[in-house]
Amino acid sequence: MNKIVTIAAVAVLLSLSSCTAYLSPYTSTTQSQTNFDETQLKKVQFYLSGDITLYRELAASETQITGGDIKIVDGKKVEQFVIKSGTPGVIIKAEDRDTFLVSFDADGSFLRFGANNDYNGKYTLMAKEWQGRVGIVDYAGREFKSTPESIYAYLAVNMEKVNNTTVNTKEAGGRTIE
Repeated sequence: MNKIVTIAAVAVLLSLSSCTAYLSPYTSTTQSQTNFDETQLKKVQFYLSGDITLYRELAASETQITGGDIKIVDGKKVEQFVIKSGTPGVIIKAEDRDTFLVSFDADGSFLRFGANNDYNGKYTLMAKEWQGRVGIVDYAGREFKSTPESIYAYLAVNMEKVNNTTVNTKEAGGRTIE
């Protein structure tokens, strides 16, 4: 009886693992191969490969927070947004074929991602300015800094859905001499 339960558990795990999406980095090569325009890109479900953490120090006069967490760091008030690895996002605008505005939140706030040749063409966070590995980005109408770890996050897609190709096959019946 114990063997049957073990075999059933393994079968369930195998069936669940076969249902999981295969996420692959969305790269400039992927974009070239698919040649998606903005309308098509807006239909693709993107996912974040790693955490992105944004923060900004609040001025003493700022009392209203519209989103994010407030933390006290060394006696200073800091507003922080965290977008976790695996969070789904959608493209709301393709500025060009290599730069996308991606929203991970229902309020429409977005971040800019672009093809990064130094990172194998992966679409990574783009900042207005980089101070070492800390990026200065606009998010939710305000300026934030990204944590150094955020530089490694990139856009990923379920390749089974992106590479969904239809093949029409016709078999020749052959031809004989008349």
